[in-house]
Amino acid sequence: MGLNFLFDIGRGGRVCRAQLHAFAGDRRGVTSIFFGIMIIAILFVAAVAIDYSRLVTERVRDQRALDAAMLAASTQLGADDAATVGEKMAKAYYAANRTQSTNSTLANVVIDPEDGSISAKTATDWKASLLRAVEGYFPGISQDRQVSVKAKVNRGNGTTEIALVLDNSGSMSGTYISDLKTAAKDLLKPVFAGVEGSERVKVGVIPFAAAVNVGSLYQGASWIDSGGASAIHYENFSENRTRFQLFNDLNIAWGGCVEARPGGLDVTDDPAIGGDSLFVPMFAPDEPGDAGSNNLGYSNSYIDDDGGTCTPYEKVCLNYSRRGKCTSWETIRIPNEDAQARTCKYANQPIVSGTGPNAMCTTQAILPLNSMKSSIELAIDSMQASGNTNIKEGLAWGWRVLSPEPPFDEGREYSSEANSKILILMTDGENYYNDENNHNLSIYASHGFASKGRLGTTHTRAGYNAHLNEATRQACANAKAAGITIYTVAFRLENDPNTQAILNECATSDDETFTASDGGMLIQAFRNIGNSITAMRLSE
Repeated sequence: MGLNFLFDIGRGGRVCRAQLHAFAGDRRGVTSIFFGIMIIAILFVAAVAIDYSRLVTERVRDQRALDAAMLAASTQLGADDAATVGEKMAKAYYAANRTQSTNSTLANVVIDPEDGSISAKTATDWKASLLRAVEGYFPGISQDRQVSVKAKVNRGNGTTEIALVLDNSGSMSGTYISDLKTAAKDLLKPVFAGVEGSERVKVGVIPFAAAVNVGSLYQGASWIDSGGASAIHYENFSENRTRFQLFNDLNIAWGGCVEARPGGLDVTDDPAIGGDSLFVPMFAPDEPGDAGSNNLGYSNSYIDDDGGTCTPYEKVCLNYSRRGKCTSWETIRIPNEDAQARTCKYANQPIVSGTGPNAMCTTQAILPLNSMKSSIELAIDSMQASGNTNIKEGLAWGWRVLSPEPPFDEGREYSSEANSKILILMTDGENYYNDENNHNLSIYASHGFASKGRLGTTHTRAGYNAHLNEATRQACANAKAAGITIYTVAFRLENDPNTQAILNECATSDDETFTASDGGMLIQAFRNIGNSITAMRLSE
């Protein structure tokens, strides 16, 4: 366009030279003639400079408007009707940014969800202004022209790893868990546009409730404490019988959940290589009392305390008939602490009642980082709402899924260039660990029983929750220090400013905090996060 403009100037210059020759042959009024020539030349140069500047300015404005339109439309790449919605958005953004021009049009919008690109070009009618004043001397110099620019956006060249840490506690039941599934799957659309199945984007799913399920398929993994190496492995039992041996005694499969590591390791991604760094499988002990009975104040008594290979409790006669026959008996029970700790009772005993050894293991297993959208959607669809809430455990396992260290080592090294590690934490409630009025002082969950000292020294529900809140803050700080970008979504937490504050503090910045009071807002929050994660760049 600029060369054509100069070509037109050259054509006008030939006309100018012909006129100059005519002037040169005329000897009359030489001074006046020369002065006239200079005026024409000055006007010509000024007109060229000013109008060419206007032309360049128009082109720059057009390019900026088109670039903005392409980047805006790229947010629709993952939509089901990406071509229609994306083109409509591109035209709207272009028109909004070209209000100074009434002769601009956006055409040839091409949206390709498969390779994650959008392209378009424009056409703007441009009219000369000052050059019209010298049209008589330079015919054709002021003719109308068309300004045309083009742009294309593609996904950036970097790689992305995402951990979806999603609250699956009981308060998420009904429409709430359905909305969460929709929201999480909507986030995948822009994230995987043009890159599904490649190594450029990987996503893991970490459902959490009172505990996190790492997957029973890892029972033989080196990072699972199958041999009792951790200091907490036998803390609820009187004999050194491993958790998996007890599951075998009951002929019940391990549910896949693990306890939090002791000694501050629960808020780190330190590799699981031995001792306390290993993950102890959760095994909820049979609590005191006959199977199915809660009259001793315990909530998870699922077998008899003197069953299995245990010596039956001794019975003493309380009353005799006149003939010397006992008419009433009393069982001499051992202390509750001893009844709970004995391991002989588990041998070949069927569970009569209660939740059993997998109590509080209610979520689906973790899906490690995966590049197939269909596999991730299946994991999301399998989620179910049940149990209490332990935000810290969900967060910590989300971090471990992104970590290059075992147990899950699908993540790239922290030092990998142009790689983003992103954790999205969503919850609808506070940390919650039930207290109990018995010798355990709490229910059994990912931190075991509170009586063992892993939930602080204030043995109330408020005390346990405060302990978990502080651990959540520490886990967030540690993950961010390692280079993890954290997004948080507070769902239906309008009446819980404390948990909202924890989530706000946990997020990398204010730009990564989202709130949602209903399902529609939750879905929109995840869409916004997906678009934010999908870094697009102008390639043309």
